[in-house]
Amino acid sequence: MTFNENLIREAAYYNWQNAGCPMGQDEMFWNMAIEQIYGSKATKSCCSKSSSTKKTASTKKVSTSKSKAKK
Repeated sequence: MTFNENLIREAAYYNWQNAGCPMGQDEMFWNMAIEQIYGSKATKSCCSKSSSTKKTASTKKVSTSKSKAKK
């Protein structure tokens, strides 16, 4: 099964916004988006992939925050 990371990212973002933007629950929203898009079987098969992708997404968030702080 091929996963579209941008589609998952967008769904996870909207789920996060609808939940009131809580901090520290990014993996939960990522998995929720995968379930919504691909079904519950996909979440079980890709849990190891989501954590490595999550780290990449977190790194991007940190670097964006730092660049804003420097301005």
